[in-house]
Amino acid sequence: MENYRSSIPEGDERVMRYQAALRQSSARVGSIRLELTGLTLTPASVMLCASPSGPAVEQFAECLAEELADDGWFEAGFNRDIWYANLVHFTGLPADPGALVEWVAARRNLDLGSSVHTCVDLVAWKFDARHMVAATLGRAELSGPTADAGARAGAGAGSQPQSQSRSEREVVRLPPRLPSRP
Repeated sequence: MENYRSSIPEGDERVMRYQAALRQSSARVGSIRLELTGLTLTPASVMLCASPSGPAVEQFAECLAEELADDGWFEAGFNRDIWYANLVHFTGLPADPGALVEWVAARRNLDLGSSVHTCVDLVAWKFDARHMVAATLGRAELSGPTADAGARAGAGAGSQPQSQSRSEREVVRLPPRLPSRP
């Protein structure tokens, strides 16, 4: 949503506007289902790739852009053509880059199942000299109408999301812009 800031003060006005936009957007869209489709590689990480199983994730992105208005300048006009989660961040060159490229290439197209997302987190990333650490700045439940047919297939009132892990719950991150899949 913005360029990196090394510190974000408590009560930061921009963050408060981001939080409000997140809450308003999440009230307009229901749960999001992503199909986990394989791995890809960037110079900085190994990523798990995903693809939307319906329109909900795109609807959420559109709602968020609308609610952010001028605060959405950082990604204005940017069309996301990849959905992903970073699995490994590199702090230096891999010992055998060629072997890593081959290993990831062999796993580019895999059916790894799906994940259902019922909330979104606004996070800022910081490197703590050992690994990347996410600081949660805001959270909102996706409480609008469910657009993805089957996103909560078999789920009844009061049931839990299919996945409870932190990485599978989160949709909104503040990642650096990465190149599209080759």
